[in-house]
Amino acid sequence: MRILQARVVTLCQQLLAFGVVLAVLTPASGVVSLDIVAGDAPRAAGSAGPATLVSATVPSEAVEPEVTEVPLTTDAGNARPLAGDTVSGDSVSDSSVVSKPQAVSGFAAVGVTWENGEQLEDEEIALQVRTRTGEAWGEWQELEYHDEHGPDAGSAEALEARPGTEPLFVGEVDDVQVKASTEGTSLPDDMSVALISPGEAEGEKAEAPAIKGAAPNALQRDASATRAYEKEFEEQGGADGIVLRAARTIAQPTIFSRAQWGADERIRDASNPSYGTVNAGFVHHTVNANEYTEADVPGIIRSIYAYHVKSRGWRDIGYNFLVDRFGRIWEGRYGGIDRPVIGAHTLGYNHASFAMSAIGNFDVVQPTDEMLRAYGQLFAWKLSLHGVNPASMSQKVGKSTFAAINGHRDAGSTACPGKYLYARIPSIRQYSAEAAPAAPVGVAVSEPAPQSSLVGTPHPDLVVRRASDGQGLVLPTGGLTSFGKRAVIGKRKWNTRADVLVSPDLTGDGVVDLVTSDGRGTVRVRPGKAGGRFGNTTKKVRTTRGHALLAAVGDTNGDGRNDLVARRKGKLVLFKGTAKGGFSRKVLDRGFGNAVQLLGVGDVNSDGHVDVMARRKGSLNLYPGTGSGTFGARQRVAGTWGSYDRIIGGDYTGDGRPDLLARRTNGSLYLLPGNGDGTFGAARGPASNLRSMRFLTAGGNLLGGPGGDLVGVSGQKLMVVTNRDTFELGSPIDTGVSFAGLDLVLNAGDVNRDGLGDVLGRTPAGQLMLFTGNGQGGLAPAGVLGEGWNAVADLKAVGDVTGDGLPDLVGTLDGPKVWPGNGSGFGAASSILGRIAVSAGLPQDLSRFDWLIGVSDMQLRGGMDYVAREPSTGRLYFYNGKQSGASRARVLGEGMGAYDLAG
Repeated sequence: MRILQARVVTLCQQLLAFGVVLAVLTPASGVVSLDIVAGDAPRAAGSAGPATLVSATVPSEAVEPEVTEVPLTTDAGNARPLAGDTVSGDSVSDSSVVSKPQAVSGFAAVGVTWENGEQLEDEEIALQVRTRTGEAWGEWQELEYHDEHGPDAGSAEALEARPGTEPLFVGEVDDVQVKASTEGTSLPDDMSVALISPGEAEGEKAEAPAIKGAAPNALQRDASATRAYEKEFEEQGGADGIVLRAARTIAQPTIFSRAQWGADERIRDASNPSYGTVNAGFVHHTVNANEYTEADVPGIIRSIYAYHVKSRGWRDIGYNFLVDRFGRIWEGRYGGIDRPVIGAHTLGYNHASFAMSAIGNFDVVQPTDEMLRAYGQLFAWKLSLHGVNPASMSQKVGKSTFAAINGHRDAGSTACPGKYLYARIPSIRQYSAEAAPAAPVGVAVSEPAPQSSLVGTPHPDLVVRRASDGQGLVLPTGGLTSFGKRAVIGKRKWNTRADVLVSPDLTGDGVVDLVTSDGRGTVRVRPGKAGGRFGNTTKKVRTTRGHALLAAVGDTNGDGRNDLVARRKGKLVLFKGTAKGGFSRKVLDRGFGNAVQLLGVGDVNSDGHVDVMARRKGSLNLYPGTGSGTFGARQRVAGTWGSYDRIIGGDYTGDGRPDLLARRTNGSLYLLPGNGDGTFGAARGPASNLRSMRFLTAGGNLLGGPGGDLVGVSGQKLMVVTNRDTFELGSPIDTGVSFAGLDLVLNAGDVNRDGLGDVLGRTPAGQLMLFTGNGQGGLAPAGVLGEGWNAVADLKAVGDVTGDGLPDLVGTLDGPKVWPGNGSGFGAASSILGRIAVSAGLPQDLSRFDWLIGVSDMQLRGGMDYVAREPSTGRLYFYNGKQSGASRARVLGEGMGAYDLAG
């Protein structure tokens, strides 16, 4: 058996090419036929992803997987090892533990579980793994833990279920080591490391899927399912001459059976499966290796199966189905593919839904189109068995309402199914809708689902016209500035320091360093190390005694060495770095007696010299550097500063200009982007809540990624807060076309079904123009789609509202109308008999805005958001779409007065 070649899953998030030209759609009821291949099949030039496979290299018989459990803590808690030699490495405490290296042979996966009933929030526990091959240990990698994965609470399956991480495939290595730490709580009892092997197949063979595709209506359904399908349209306005199409079963795709991945049926719970209902489907990912071969897949599924059953205590593998990157669908939980088998995939909603999990980590890579199409056909078929329209955006699942097709994150606080796969759920809905019964004409069956990406990222974009010359531009959004989980980098007594700050390199190794001072003012320097940590003290400075408000300012005099500043007796004091690695003290200006914080902010006025700032109660002042180790006269920085209790400087927007991060007294953190002239833009945020963090300081790029991280003290611990490297509004991208002569532009979604977002424009004479996109912000010259559109009032591109997966237009022409997309343009107008539901989130009074544009979800959590322009200030605001109520306005950008059209 060929084994997984990838060593570990990388945790570095990458922005990969999102715009992929889609192949011509195949009929939903058909089966794609290709030659049987082993491994990745070659693709045509310019195409992406692996070829669709119709065969698989499978074991000749069932294979018994193996799981070895290594205890980390006792069943009595306190992080004490069960045996004396179980734990080694860092000292063991009630909140942290490092396992003894465990030898493994052959293929390996690893996970961590703990005692039933000790459920922790995602952010309360950090779990990491590293591997050794030969003499070299690799870097520590995160083990994914989400508390939203598992059987429904109160179910029989949940009684013995253990919380735990997702299994991580590490491949052919010699040793594995795991470490765990908790924040604000003790480690859970009975923690255990699971080392998983899928077992060795005695023989392999190439086979086609054992479960053949079934023709429509070949499988039996309850008569009530047809009525449920019809009732959906009646409740949404269907009546008076609308002919309802009888519900029908969509063609079943071919599926590889449990026997084909080598399921050892002896290890699962032998009792009868539990059955519920299917009102919706959920998209998951397995959070493991991506670069697997086609022959690796059965072993990967067996490892997941063994971990779910033997380590997590579930009755079977948690997912109803799995799909690999080649577009092959695999049977998951036992009980019948056409029956509503209750799984253990979406905590709280398993009893009324099903799930298919994509094999891979889609926080790291894009899903293949083959995978998306497999999702579309499987979901269309499975939902049709239960009378569910895949385009429905209102399905009752338990006590909650969901779309028919959702990402796992729509049902809980989890990153699953990864940002890149989650961003393609509209594509899955489109593929499913193309296979499903068409919605009755004239009835809006779903809320707007804008498809507004033009530059190849998961986030929505805006298309605007520059007022000065009519040029078309794209303004990309990036997920909104935010900071992620905290990582412990120092464990004890950090709360006893008088000051803690990160400084540009002081030790000569090119890495940022940590500076602390004690109650007497003695300064200690700790050198930066790999992984965002700091070493032991290498330099102690006593000339700083009696000083306060320590700040790292960088190189103030151009000698190539970085300096510090502090205050003593109301005076600003400079500590210049010396050639011998120490500091020389120089007293500078008076007038700092009422300062409550000094800030090293870099060169905020773009004159080539680093500057210093002083925060006083209610004011912020800039002292421009001269380049000779002194600072110029005080300059008051415009803005309102009294609501902030901590301000730090650094480049957080990636434009090379220093910005400010300011924390309000309630803990909310805001970004104020630097303008490069000593002034700062309006506050963006909140980006995080860091109320409990003392000594909050700019941390530099400690944990990778372009954005700066933060360092601070929480309780006794020194923490790094990671920058998610997201942003509000990117630099304008020239589309290459002019919008001069248009009176309307619309970011319309994929009008021509090539997989890339397009733009519509309208002329005053009524011509509707199509600008096809290239997925990178560029647009092709316009082609005419139709005439007479000047008669339509309030024309909007709202995504798919007719339920066929294609973007539509709505407007007013003798009443509300919808123009359904047809893959090349738009069909004839139909009356909207029902109300098009839209998300809440907007304030009641919108009179201050002249733009109001619905966009897809800014933060990739599902739903619809809004952007609005305030012409009096030129600011662009973001409103988060909600189920009810109004959200708080958040500044998205400034300088929007330069544009006169937007969509």
